[in-house]
Amino acid sequence: MSILRNWELDIDVDAVLRSQGSDPEAVRMRGGALVDLAEKALKEGKAHLEPVVAYRWRTVESLRHERIDLEGGARLTGSLIVQHLGAAERVVGVLCTIGDSLERRVSQVMGEDPAYGLALDGFGSAAVESLANAVCHHFETQVAEQGHRASIPLSPGMVGWPVEIGQQEIFSMLGDDKAGVRLTPSSMMIPRKSLTLVLGFGPEVGNEGHPCDYCSMGETCQYKTVSGGK
Repeated sequence: MSILRNWELDIDVDAVLRSQGSDPEAVRMRGGALVDLAEKALKEGKAHLEPVVAYRWRTVESLRHERIDLEGGARLTGSLIVQHLGAAERVVGVLCTIGDSLERRVSQVMGEDPAYGLALDGFGSAAVESLANAVCHHFETQVAEQGHRASIPLSPGMVGWPVEIGQQEIFSMLGDDKAGVRLTPSSMMIPRKSLTLVLGFGPEVGNEGHPCDYCSMGETCQYKTVSGGK
């Protein structure tokens, strides 16, 4: 497994607002304190970021019914996986985290100023999304030089890939060292501001659609128009 550090993340006030489930345009029209809190969270939150990406490449060995077998005995299963990675020659499993410093700060602030605590938490969600988008671009650029295409990023919890299955499969792909992130029995990652995904690569891989098309939140998510790494 390999580790990438020193990421420059692209986060703005609108991303912080969206990650709290708000429509930035509507919030600005109404006025009030939400924008000020988001700006404050953006300024403070950056000092608490510890972005790390752990990843591991695996060669595809065989394709079976709703299952892709990878080198080393790892596997990915489910209809979503086969639909998007069935033509892949290689797959990369990725774990993104911003560490636990911000999480500790959010816990401290929540008791004193819950509204600001929510804004800081929203900044954390926006930060890990930005990190995921950046790493997707990183790998897409690499394989484009080889004439290969990248799939859309797939994360556990999307329709067709249950969290409890997908998280275990990605953690199995990564091996022992997971950049300080652990998986609980209920498949929640600690630190919480962490995200896993897989990408498939090959000359025949398709990348039609958008990750939001397969999100279990459907039309209720205010963040869908800018997230997903594509």
